[in-house]
Formats: sequence, structure tokens, C-alpha cells
Amino acid sequence: MPRRVRPKKLFLTIGERLKAFRLAAGLTQEEVAEGHAPGESFANKGHISSIEHGLANPTVETLQRIAEALEGDVELVDLVIDPDESLRHAVIALSRTLPDEVLGEILVKYGPVPELVPRKRKRTHHRASGARPKAR
Repeated sequence: MPRRVRPKKLFLTIGERLKAFRLAAGLTQEEVAEGHAPGESFANKGHISSIEHGLANPTVETLQRIAEALEGDVELVDLVIDPDESLRHAVIALSRTLPDEVLGEILVKYGPVPELVPRKRKRTHHRASGARPKAR
């Protein structure tokens, strides 16, 4: 039996978004493949399925036509960019520019917040014998 190749994360993420938007629009894979206008088919049901499962690498043109076929507020960028991840990065970047006084006021008003960026653990140096330090 051939080994199954794992889909690349980006392709899988695009596929997951495509499927969520398609289901929200109440469309089948075949309807998406047929395109926005009758007779405007640009893909087949199997290709849409492969994209949704992260097994196909869709072109920008294909993604644009899929977005158009979804007939809603879906833009090409919605299929490609994770808004939660983008927002997280924006908050992290902004928080690094705030003065300590402002961060202190936020802490007082809203309390501690979960760490957005995990801190790197300090490396513990092991003794030459290879033994780990004893717990206190």
C-alpha cells in the first residue's frame, strides 16, 4: 500500500476555509466548480475536493474564481489569510511599541492576560556526569 503524503499546512488551511465558506453558502463542490455564471466551469468536483483536503495546490486564478463562485462577502484574501492569526501578530507587534506605563495601566484595568508569545525556556546546564540537577 503506498504511503499517504501529508498535505502541506498552508494548502490544508486554504482548503478548510474554502469548505467552511462553501458550506455556509449552501453550495455543493460541483456548484462551486461550475463557477459564478452558467457555462463558466473552471474546475471539476474532484479538484474542489482535492483543494478542500489540502491535496491540491490551487492557482491564484482558481482561488479568485472560487471566491467569485461563492457569491457572498468572500474575497480571495479570505481564503488565504487567517484573520485570527493576522490579528494576533498585529497585537503582538503593537504591544511591543507600548511604554511600560501603558502596559501597567492595562494590567491594572483588565488583569493579567495569557501570554501571546511563549517565552523561551531557560536552558538548564547538566552536570558533567550527565545527571540532571536534583529537584528542590
